[in-house]
Amino acid sequence: MSECSYGTVNRTMINNLLEDFKDFRMEIRKEFSELKTTNSTLYNHLSNRLPPWATAIGATAIAFVSGFIGIMVGIR
Repeated sequence: MSECSYGTVNRTMINNLLEDFKDFRMEIRKEFSELKTTNSTLYNHLSNRLPPWATAIGATAIAFVSGFIGIMVGIR
């Protein structure tokens, strides 16, 4: 069975679209993989920080020590 030139062009275009779609899916998978890696890195970075309550206690203690030093310097 012979195919007309219109059918040949359509078939070629469809095949090209299929190949482009396969490439697009592979790129999307690669991007999601990179995103997972980035999120894991960021989460691990955040997990190494002090908890908020410990940071608040430390900031309060530093404020009291600084105030005490300021009072002692002002007295002399």
